[in-house]
Amino acid sequence: MQGIEKLLGPETLNELLPRQNVESFFESFYFGEEPAYDLSLGFGGMSGDLLRLELLLKARPGQCLACNLTWGLPEVMAKHPMLDLAGMIKRLEEKLAVNVASWELGPTEERGADLHVIPILVRLAK
Repeated sequence: MQGIEKLLGPETLNELLPRQNVESFFESFYFGEEPAYDLSLGFGGMSGDLLRLELLLKARPGQCLACNLTWGLPEVMAKHPMLDLAGMIKRLEEKLAVNVASWELGPTEERGADLHVIPILVRLAK
């Protein structure tokens, strides 16, 4: 798909994963406690029919992203109703006018002490 980078700019990424969903996830998952990280959606690239989106976990000031904090999150995030990643995939289909064959979360990747990434691997239907 040509020009997908332009279609998945910051405004569209924020629409796909609305801030209110992230805040609802934090409230329900951390029971009102402040999480150690901020969560946002990023574009990780496109290769053939595989689109890579990324859940970006950025350490908050004075906080640490310990491996034990983020390694179990893909399983939780994939199914958490407040985060609603399945709904995000539906919004992606509508925004890009594509059909998604499948999607899954990959394992947490450490990009540094203050940034961990959970890939969302989206296979587009041909």
